[in-house]
This record gives sequence, structure tokens and C-alpha cells, in this order.
Amino acid sequence: MKSRLFLNLALLVIVVVLGALAILEPGKEEAENQALAPVDEAALDKITLQNKETIVFEKKDGHWRLTAPIQAPANEIRVRQLIDIARSNSEAAYPLKPEELQKFELDKPKASLILGGTTLVFGGSDPIDMRRYVRVGETLHLVNDNFFHHLQAAATDYVDKKLLPENAKVREIVVPGLKATLGPDGKWTQEAAAPNNRSDLPELATLWATARAIDVRRLEPPAQGDPVRIGLAEGNPVEFVIIRREPDPVLARPELGLQYELTGETARQLLNLPKPAPAAGQPAADGKDANGDEESDPGYPDMDEEGAAGEDDGGAEGHDHGQGQGEADEEPMDSSGEE
Repeated sequence: MKSRLFLNLALLVIVVVLGALAILEPGKEEAENQALAPVDEAALDKITLQNKETIVFEKKDGHWRLTAPIQAPANEIRVRQLIDIARSNSEAAYPLKPEELQKFELDKPKASLILGGTTLVFGGSDPIDMRRYVRVGETLHLVNDNFFHHLQAAATDYVDKKLLPENAKVREIVVPGLKATLGPDGKWTQEAAAPNNRSDLPELATLWATARAIDVRRLEPPAQGDPVRIGLAEGNPVEFVIIRREPDPVLARPELGLQYELTGETARQLLNLPKPAPAAGQPAADGKDANGDEESDPGYPDMDEEGAAGEDDGGAEGHDHGQGQGEADEEPMDSSGEE
């Protein structure tokens, strides 16, 4: 009897120990904390992303810029997302033999990322759990594939969508029908000959300082249209060309080879553009249709001279005479977001 009890206790101890081992899994914590490659972001000053094109980023004066294949301010958030790929958890790591490159699609990589002196090469995916094969030196890593879209992005996807440099202080605004300058006294003045004088110049300067595009693309030359010049307290003026006004304005920056698409009422304010004309038969903001005729309100019955239709005071409640068309807001940033 005692021997059986002793045996049962021994089996119970073994079960408890095995259960603890299964839960704790000695050595697993170290594996979970193993990053693909160590990267000192503070010391990093150059990044190269190779996919269908070669995209180069360089840090200048504390800010990232694209230097190839285009030159433009970079979206800092999206650049940081590239750096964070090196910090991805390596779920498994094995020595990589040269004859295995084709097996993991590393002989013709999908992309590569060079962070300073560290190179990450990205191959195919594990068909079972869709983890990505990544080569770092002579080691093959398996990582959770939640970043690959960053590696496949085009150069224009990494351009900062802000129209002006970060923390820009606007001192001059030249747009169609308006030229305004900020004087030493801190007051804005407009040219006397300007046909559309505006009283909201400080707000307009703030709009320009914070304005963002909803999309950035390579410029399709030629850039023809009305010029726009925004003078800054520091640095050269930023010059644009309005290459499209409707339905969504597009600004070109010829020296960068880029075009910025804007949208909404904010874009029309920036460029001092009139509101778009309504389609034929559609009411405009002044209650007239495209032909200038007064629009009747189909939501109300015709009223005779005695106002018979208005006898029921509650019949018209709930109708909104002032309802207008809403304007699309500009997107907040990445993306990005990165962007």
C-alpha cells in the first residue's frame, strides 16, 4: 500500500515538473528577445532600400532626406518603420549554406535593406505559417511577415507630404490674385492692386505652414500653370505651379520633379481659388443654379398669397434650408500613414 502511494506521489511530481517545463520553456525568452540585427539608430546616417528601384536616405541636420532616385524631404515616420524592421523578433535562426539560397528565394531576393554596416536580405515566405526568410550575414532567420509592404513601397511613398519644411515660418504668400507680405512689425500687408483682398492672412500663413498633400507622385512634365511662391523666414522661397485646379488641385514642384495632390476647401483657401461651379441644374451656395436662376425648394409646398400652406406651423419643422455640401478634409499623417 505504501509503495503504491509512493509511486503515485512520484508520478505526480513528474507531471508537475513536466507541466512547469512546458509552460516556462527554458531558453524561449532569450529567443523571443532576439532581434534580427542590432542597429544604433542615433549613429545611423544612411539607409539603402533595394526593391524594384534603389532608394537612398541620408540624414542631414537631424532630418532624413531622400537622395536617390529623387531628392526630397523624407517622411520621418516611414523611415523609422524601415529601421524598426531590424528590431523584428527572430523566431528561429539557422546557419545558412550557400546551396540553400535558391531554396529560400535568397538567390534572387525580394528586397534588401542596408542600415549602415548591416545588410538584411529578404527572401520568400514559409508556406505553412507565412513567416519571412531573412538573411543576415551567414544566418537564416524566420520572422513574422508584417512589414513587407514597407519594403515594396516606391520612392514617392517615402516623400514627406508636407508642402513646406518642418517648422516653416511663412513671410510671403504669392498665389493667383493675391500677394501678401509679413512686415517687420508683424503685420501683413497686401498689394493695393490685388483684386481679392483678404482679412485672414495670419490664418492663411498658418494653413500653408501645416498643409499636407493627400498623395505625392512623380511629376509628369511639362509643369504649366499659374505660379505660387511661399517666402520663408529662413532659406529660399518654395515655388509651385498649379497644374490642376479641379476636381482636386495639384501643385508641381519642378525642382524636385514631384507633384502634390490636394483636396477640400482648405486647398482652395491655400490657392485663393473660387469654389467650383455647380453642375447644370444643381443649386449653388447662393441658391441659384448653374444658369443663374432661382432654385425652388422641392421640400416645401407652393404657398398662395394667403399663406394657406403655412397654416400648420409644425409641418415644415425638421427641414434644413442651410444644408450644404461638406468638404473633404486633408488626411492626417503616416503613412504614415509612416505614412
